Amino acid sequence: MQNEKVSYKIYIQIILANVFWGFSFVWTDIILKSGVMPITLVLIRMILATVLLGLWAKHTGSIQKVKFKHLKYFLGLSMCEPFLYFLCETYGQTMVSPTVTSVIVATIPLFTTVLGFIVLKEKIGWATVVGVMISMAGVVAVVFVGENDFSGQFIGAVLVFGAVVSALGYAVFVKYIMHRYNATTLVFYQNFIGLIYFIPCFLIVDASHVSDMRFTFDVIFSLVQLSVFASVIAFIFYSNSVKVLGVTKSGVFCYIIPVLTALFAFFMVDEHLGMMQWFGMLAVISGLFISQLTKSK
Repeated sequence: MQNEKVSYKIYIQIILANVFWGFSFVWTDIILKSGVMPITLVLIRMILATVLLGLWAKHTGSIQKVKFKHLKYFLGLSMCEPFLYFLCETYGQTMVSPTVTSVIVATIPLFTTVLGFIVLKEKIGWATVVGVMISMAGVVAVVFVGENDFSGQFIGAVLVFGAVVSALGYAVFVKYIMHRYNATTLVFYQNFIGLIYFIPCFLIVDASHVSDMRFTFDVIFSLVQLSVFASVIAFIFYSNSVKVLGVTKSGVFCYIIPVLTALFAFFMVDEHLGMMQWFGMLAVISGLFISQLTKSK
């Protein structure tokens, strides 16, 4: 009975984590459309998230001391994510919709498998290749079908794919230290170092425009939700789920994020998708599912 209770709570946590990540693209859209510049948005989000995560880690005593010889890996992974990742994703979302952004970001597990084949010489099956082709066709349908501003969509999509590439770079760095530090230590320090990277960018690009930005109640509320739910609580829930369910089973739940984002965007920011875009989203999720099934076997 106790095991059933634990399993029930874990599944609730992994579902909520992905719900919060689904919301994150919509919250970001609300903030950007209110005139807040991308670097300012990310800087505030990271300050709040780092402080909250630090307080939680201190309360639980889960922060480990980083060895000097591993500092270069932390500097590298923080450069990839959150610094380059959030720059590409947030600037990309100024040109494409929340749903398009979430669909492209959802391909990260798929390209991680491809990275393993190219860099680590891991074997991949024919189903993985088919999954890549299906997913990429789906991404093209979601991004370009029914859009008049082709150039804007293309540049935005390229920027979001830059976030995907950054996440792959992060995976390369983190593999060297993931077994030496717990998840809380990794995420806290990558956020803290990433915050240091963002401060000069803010001073150079956004600082002179802060007076022109409108920090309305909706913007502040979205920033708080983005930081508390998407950057802190979702991370804690996901980490708990990985410990019990494992990486593969926990990762399967990420496939619902684009669908959730599309639904949230429809009700919250009045975003509408055409039939071909819904089919494209289904293709992306199907391709991801096929590749993960092969990996599981």
